[in-house]
Amino acid sequence: MNTKVAATLRFILCPAAAVLMFVGSTFAQELSNQRPQKGCTNASLKGEFGFTARGVTLAASPLPAPLQGLFASGGTASFDGKGNFILLSTSSFNGIIQPTPAKGTYSVNKDCTYTSATDNGITFRSVLVNGGHEILILQTTPGVVISGRAESQSRSALEFEDLISIGRPLQCKNLLVNATYGFIAEGAAGPPTLPAAMSGPLAGVGTVSFNTNGTFLLTATRSVNGVLDREPLPLKGTYVVNADCTMKMSFEVGFTFSAIIVDGGKQIQFIETDPGTTLLVKAIRM
Repeated sequence: MNTKVAATLRFILCPAAAVLMFVGSTFAQELSNQRPQKGCTNASLKGEFGFTARGVTLAASPLPAPLQGLFASGGTASFDGKGNFILLSTSSFNGIIQPTPAKGTYSVNKDCTYTSATDNGITFRSVLVNGGHEILILQTTPGVVISGRAESQSRSALEFEDLISIGRPLQCKNLLVNATYGFIAEGAAGPPTLPAAMSGPLAGVGTVSFNTNGTFLLTATRSVNGVLDREPLPLKGTYVVNADCTMKMSFEVGFTFSAIIVDGGKQIQFIETDPGTTLLVKAIRM
């Protein structure tokens, strides 16, 4: 290679290499900026979450005998980012439905696990996942086997601070208008809500559509104590959405549910509030 050709190649390649090095460095920096920072603190857990939990309460628990057995709970959890929380929930203790409000404290570890305790002595160990938008929960009170999951209410472009400024109750309701959800139900049911002959485990799957006039149409296929519905069952009713994006559903046949809208309206978490039931439902927008 003569001297002139070599000089020409250096003239072409050296700037090209510099450009590649610059692009590579910029790309690496962008990746670094996009990576979540390692380590969690109390500030990592802040905001409104909807949760459901299920399991059993045993004889070794501090609960009286009538409340021991299948357990289900659903409601909201509010965290202030400073180690304090408030729970507003409805729970089923062996088919006995009770409101279960509570408040307490929490401490988040660097590995994003955390411990918490209510003022009345119930304890939990949990872990933040999905960038802090979800929580996986284990109740650590002796005598119970209960786990749950919580999801942020505002994981979407529509943040809940915006709901407050533009009329939160109306906007929460609008999240459901003309929307259809697929759902899965799991739990158990018995008297007085269902006849004793049908008492036992219950599971179901189907769809529910919400209309502008506050009514809904639900179609479900259920297995109740091993007996399968012969065909999908259509059910109608009414719903009301509250200011905090909780909601109530009342079926024409008499069933009632309490629910919380999460994930910016992409999901709804329900608990049946009829005596003799411990049923949870998760609905996902179609």
